[in-house]
Amino acid sequence: MIVSKEKRQSNITEYILYLWQVEDLIRALDLDIEKINTTLIPSYNADGSTSLEISHWYENLVLMMQKEQKQKTGHLQFLVNLTDDLNRFHLAIIKEQVDHEYIKLYQDIKSDIELVRQKSKRDDTDVEVALNTLYLILMLKMNKKEISEGTQQAVFKFGNFMGHLSKLFKAYESGDLELNY
Repeated sequence: MIVSKEKRQSNITEYILYLWQVEDLIRALDLDIEKINTTLIPSYNADGSTSLEISHWYENLVLMMQKEQKQKTGHLQFLVNLTDDLNRFHLAIIKEQVDHEYIKLYQDIKSDIELVRQKSKRDDTDVEVALNTLYLILMLKMNKKEISEGTQQAVFKFGNFMGHLSKLFKAYESGDLELNY
């Protein structure tokens, strides 16, 4: 919860990826709040009231996952909506040509996005493809799997692309960037 608040304010991409990881952690602990309280909460090294607040945050996520039937796979609806919003924002930036550096980053990665989209045999949006790719690499790294040089280069491109999108989104949310979307 503490981490998610900070990430939501600073970097929308990191926020989404972090919450996807939290969803997977909750699933790994069988959506059991007792397991979460004994396994995850102590790692925050928080005082009693903050630990309780964190526990309630996890409990709410568990309840949402149960209600939305996301116990096995998938993402919570608010994350799906946020990802959709981010993709609409991405499309608006391109359409309105508000940031030439972003347009160049997108042109440089467009073929990589299409390649991943074809390999996955899914019709995900550009932002979904980029987020899924970054999350897959994150999971490979966490599981200490070997990552080829070519994949590392692609991840660097995806990271730069999504990092710049996050920077623009933060500017938009703070009122420093005007955009019609």
